[in-house]
Order: sequence, then C-alpha cells, then structure tokens
Amino acid sequence: MKLFILNDISAFSSDTVFKLCLTLEEKGLAEENIERYESYDDLLESLAGTLEEGEHVIVAAENTDYILVKRALIGSLGAAEISSSEIAEAIAKNAGDSLSDLDVAGHSLIMQGSLPLISEDGLYSGFSAQALSGRVSCLPLDFMRIDKLIDTLKNQVIGREEQLQQQGVESGEIIMPDFDLEPAVSQMVKALSDEEKTIALATGEASMWVYNLYDKIDYLTDTVKFIEINDDSSDESGTAESESAVVIRHAKEAMLSVGTDFGGAISDIYSTENAEGETVYFAYAAFVDAETAKAKKINISDPDNLGIILPHALTLLCDMVVKKFEAEKRKKAPAESPKPESKKPDKKIIAIAAAVILVALIAPIIIVFGFLNDDPPTTQPSTGDVNVINPDVNNSQTFPSTTDPFGGTTLGGVVNISPEPSAADVSATQTTAPQPSTKGIFTFYVFGYGHGVGMSQKGANYLANQGWTWAQILAHYYYDGNTAIVTGDPYPQKVTYAGNEYETREYLARALESEMGSSFHKEALKAQCVAIYNFAKHYSYNVSKDAHAFSTSTPSQTIYTVVDEVMENGYYITHNGGIALTPFHAMSAGLTTSYYNVWGNTGGTTVPYLAGGRKSYGDYLDEDFKSVYSISTDDFKALVEGNSDLGVTLSGDPSTWLTIVTHDQAVRNDIGYVSTINVGGKVITGYDFRIKVMGGRIRSHCFALVYTPTA
Repeated sequence: MKLFILNDISAFSSDTVFKLCLTLEEKGLAEENIERYESYDDLLESLAGTLEEGEHVIVAAENTDYILVKRALIGSLGAAEISSSEIAEAIAKNAGDSLSDLDVAGHSLIMQGSLPLISEDGLYSGFSAQALSGRVSCLPLDFMRIDKLIDTLKNQVIGREEQLQQQGVESGEIIMPDFDLEPAVSQMVKALSDEEKTIALATGEASMWVYNLYDKIDYLTDTVKFIEINDDSSDESGTAESESAVVIRHAKEAMLSVGTDFGGAISDIYSTENAEGETVYFAYAAFVDAETAKAKKINISDPDNLGIILPHALTLLCDMVVKKFEAEKRKKAPAESPKPESKKPDKKIIAIAAAVILVALIAPIIIVFGFLNDDPPTTQPSTGDVNVINPDVNNSQTFPSTTDPFGGTTLGGVVNISPEPSAADVSATQTTAPQPSTKGIFTFYVFGYGHGVGMSQKGANYLANQGWTWAQILAHYYYDGNTAIVTGDPYPQKVTYAGNEYETREYLARALESEMGSSFHKEALKAQCVAIYNFAKHYSYNVSKDAHAFSTSTPSQTIYTVVDEVMENGYYITHNGGIALTPFHAMSAGLTTSYYNVWGNTGGTTVPYLAGGRKSYGDYLDEDFKSVYSISTDDFKALVEGNSDLGVTLSGDPSTWLTIVTHDQAVRNDIGYVSTINVGGKVITGYDFRIKVMGGRIRSHCFALVYTPTA
C-alpha cells in the first residue's frame, strides 16, 4: 500500500497523514511508503505505473484542493464520473440547503464502479475502486473526518480482499467478459440476503467474475463464499453425463466445505459432435442444496461466440437461485386461498421474463453484450465543429469554437472515456428462427431517450460540467456555417402555449423547470432556455401542447434567475437571417440524428443545421442510456391491428412481421436511429413506429431488434 501526497502540506494535514499511517500500518502503509510530489500533475503521472504493478494507492489531498483532485484523478484513469446518492443523502441530512447544487455535486463525485467512502456529514467523502491491475482510493487530509473514511476502507475494502485472498482469490487477476453480469448477480445476492441464506461457489473463471463485482453489489461477500476445489478426478471421457456429474460434485463440495445453504459451480467449456457431424460446444451450471442437485446445459454451435457461454451459464445459475426462493414462496402460500383472476397475467409476464433470460440459450440468435466497434474520441471535436457566424447579420456574436472550450486546453480524460458503452451484438435487420414459429417475443434493445434531433439535454449538462458555456453548447448541437446568436431583440410580452396565454418570463420558466429543472448546470439551463424561446419564436409564439413539457407548479428561483439573464440580452438563434428551429431531446444515442430521419422533408423544410451526426459527449455515461423492452407476439399483434391508421393485419410466422429497412448507424454500423421499418408489409418511419405503433413504450427509435420463438 502506498500513499501519494504533495510535498507542501499544512501541519493539520501532516497530522492527518500520521493518523493514516498509524491506523493502516497493519495493512501495509508505513512511512517509507509515502511518496511526495511537487504538483498533482506529477503525482497523477506516476499513478498509472504504480497501479499497473498491482499496488493499492491512496491519493490524499487537502480540503482546498480535494474536489478538483478527485475530478483530475478520475479523468487521469480514463474513468467515468458519477454522483453518489448515498453521499448526497448524507450531505442533505447534515447540511440541509446551506450548500449549492454545484457544491453538493462536487462532494458527491465518485468514480463509476467505486465504493463510496462517506464521511460523517457527507462532505469531503472519498471512494475506492479497482483500477488497472491495482486499487486506488481517494481521501481528504481532514483530521476530523478521516476516521470514518479509514474504517470503511479497512472493513469494506481491505478486509474483503484479505478474506477472498485467503480463499485463493488474487486481486487484479480477473478479466471481466464483455457482458453485463451485474443485474443477474444483484438479483441473486438480493434473494439470498432477503432470506438470510448463503451460497458457496467453486472457484473458476465465471465465479471470479462474481467476486469482481464485490465493490458494486451490497452484501455480496456476506452471502457468497468462494471455495477452491482441487479436482483429482481422472475421468476424461468428455461425455455429457460425466461432465454434469463433475460440476454437480464441485458445487456440493464447495457447499459442504464451509457449511453454506447452497452450492454452485460453472464448468469449463467442452465440445462434442452432433448427429450431423457438426461440432457443438457446451458448458454446465450446477446448483445444489442439502436435498437436491441440478445441472443445466448451455449449447452453442458457433465457435466465434464461445466467449458468451460461461457468462450465460453464470446468468443461468443466478436465475436458478432466484427461482428456488420463488418456488418456496409459492409452496408456503395457503392452499385454501384460490388465486384471483387478476393474478393470471402474472404467469404470462413470468413466462416472458424467463424466455428473455434464456434467449441466448435456446434461440438460434446469440446476444452478445460487447464493446462498440467505433473507437472513443481521443481529442476534442474536430475543427469542423467551429461555428462561423455570418458577418453580414447585425447584432450577432460569434459562436465560440467548440474545439477550445477552456481557452487552449482539451476536454481531457473525462470526455475521452474508453471504452464506450456496450451494445447488443445483434443485427439491426430482420432476425428469424430457422423453423417457423407461432408465438414468441420481440425484444428491443434501445439507445438514448427521445427523438434524437438537435440538443441533447443530458449531453448539454455534461458539457456544462466540463466548463462549456451555453453558447458553445448551442453551437455544437445546432451546427451550420450560417448559424448565428442574435442579441438585442426584445422578447414579446406574452406567449401562447396549449391555447393559453402566459407572460413570456413565466412561459420560459415553466417550460425550463419541466424540461430540465434546477439540478442541471446553469450553463445547460441557459442553453435550454434559449432553445425553448427559439422554438416559440419559430412558431410565432403560438406553441402546441405536444411541443415540449410544461410545469404546472411554480418554478424555483434558480430557474427564474436563468430566464432573467437570457431575457435581459434578448438571445435567439438565426440561420441565414431566419429564425432557426431548435428541437431538443432528453438523451441521444451517442450521435444526434437528422431532422429528416424523424419528420421527413415535410413542406420542403430545409434544416442543414439539424443534419444529425453531432457527437453528444456524456450521454453514454447515463444509467438510462440503454434500455430493453420485450413484448409478446400476442400483445404486439393487438397493438398493430388496433391501430386503424396503420391498416395492417398480422398473420403467419411472427419472425416475418418486423424488418428494419434503413437506419443511420448512430450506435455502430448495424444499429442506429431507424429511418424506415416494415411492419406486416407496410413501411413506415422508425419514429412513427415508436410513437404511433408502440405508443412510446420504447424510449427512442434507435434500437436493435431480436425475435425469439417460444412455440
């Protein structure tokens, strides 16, 4: 363990360093392990090399620099920033409303995937996370707050690692698959914790993936034990029976060795030949208790997809644990109490959920959660992002270059996230089963939220937090060489919204409150306010109800302050001297899409500044960036045939009902905002499909589609 600090620190901070060493001495932190640097740049420069050596590095900073150091530390590791709700709650409980939103955000800032180290009052909280081949922890040199932070670090981080290492698990040796295992493992851990049960997993590649989630999932190491099994068996027959027996034995030995309630194991990957002479690869997931034992087999014939067998086996094991408790609850239900009719749909939902879980196991289409093919940005947006304002337009100001938001510096590691988000490795065109089916499930893998045209609200907020101004944000999203911000034109006194007349200040405030709210950065709010006003101005101050959200409650003072600043200067955006159309949406799919993709060329509308393809930094960091929606063929048929405007009747094999025809490759070359989709023989736009057919059930029209037969 090493401690990285600055050379020049106060006496108060020196006392804190002494306390750190004294408290963590038994864990390996001695005075000779303190490394001092002249600047934080020097400190962070040597950090990566030390972490690569497998060290646990504590980066400590004085309170005056602490929040900036946290941000720089996260950025230097190419990691994502998130706000810890637990820290924010601690601050709210102790500080109330005495801190600004910006201050709370700074104190709550932690690294994505890290364990928050929360101080008594929430202020100057830290975090600890696995990084490269080692671990990094960030702590304040605050003598009064450090005790609780050290206790958390010792008990929840160092203590867990020591426990696991005693069980034969070495930190830093685990390579996680390109597959999101956290939801399945979280469900298993919650089920075990709720019932106060434990499971022992025989150590292997798949069980170590579970271990690697220990600082992301509460109660994991309380409920899951990792046991090394030394298998001296000489049975190498390779038959399905012998391999299933071996994996069951491993699960049982793990359970009996530590006396847990259950045991689990994942086998290696094996191969055999089927009747047609084709090579089939398989693995087993085994689950045992004191009375029963079962092993489930996963098959795959495509050698290019071998990497997903063990992740799916682990997901299946987690599901077996959850199903165990569900079955026990059903047994405990009073036999004399008949189930009401209203409960019947639950069976259908459970069947759909189960089929979705097993889609990669039983369907011919294998879903892989892998990294995107396109490389993450390594520099600022190119010089092509510069918005040059038409010099002939009066009262206009030049959009600042989006290539230089900090006056000469780059966005740094916070924007240059690597890797970018994972996407389902499925074809964005029609996916069908080899045998005709009568029933099944359509699963939509959806990216972003909203229509995707113009400014992304989440992206705007992210850029604002990186130091971009409202003008730079607008310049980035409404890009065109002939776009201008105009000032000095007084706003009208009133605007009509949904048939009702409002004072312009009140209209803007209520729309801004509902569209973003005061939790957003002030520069993002100003950009949104200008975009809302521009939208109203484009439509001659008569705005329909479905144009944007509108608050029925009184906006906050923060919102009114932003509106007043915008109105005072009379800002709005023009294109070639005309009023620009400025649509906006919650979150893009990483790139914005074009106006024409969504609304077509209605009435010969020409909007080159809404051509799409604008990189929306930060959207892919949001927890809602990806969503999954599944619908049965019966329910989908009812939606389609119930739409009289569509005029489509669905029949025959459901795998032929839906075909994505064209898309814009916003996510990658085979997934994007759907331009056109064939629904039962009728081609409509992807946006109309989302709104008019699906009724908004999917969050955007950027999606990939998988059909899974169930009958």
